[in-house]
Amino acid sequence: MNVHYDTTTGQIVSYGYGADHSDGFDASPYPGCAVALLDDQPVDPRTQQFDVVAWKLVARTDPYDPESDRVAQLRDAVRAELAASDKFMMPDYPMSDAARAAWTVYRQALRDCSKGNATSAAMLAAIPARPDGSTLTLSPEVTT
Repeated sequence: MNVHYDTTTGQIVSYGYGADHSDGFDASPYPGCAVALLDDQPVDPRTQQFDVVAWKLVARTDPYDPESDRVAQLRDAVRAELAASDKFMMPDYPMSDAARAAWTVYRQALRDCSKGNATSAAMLAAIPARPDGSTLTLSPEVTT
């Protein structure tokens, strides 16, 4: 199990299965984070954090912040929107060059919405309208 944790606070940013250190996966893509490779075990970022000294998951020392869940849910929604709009980037998708360019700009803005925006509200504000005029659908807990 790969656990991405904030090196300052021990807060768990992401976790899951994937390549291990022997595959060169020893650097976290998350700013200020590192990766710990742990045995398979249940992980709950709301109640646990990573202790570098003990090299294990321990109970959190700070109160749980629901904003971190909203940010994670918004990132999941952005990933889903990027996947759903992949078809517009296919060279044989029937659309004008201007429309394809608009989708390209939109998709880049989706990828950039979390850069420099630590809160879900700031990330939401950075997401532009879809080029086709439809609304990006988000769950209510993400937008509140």
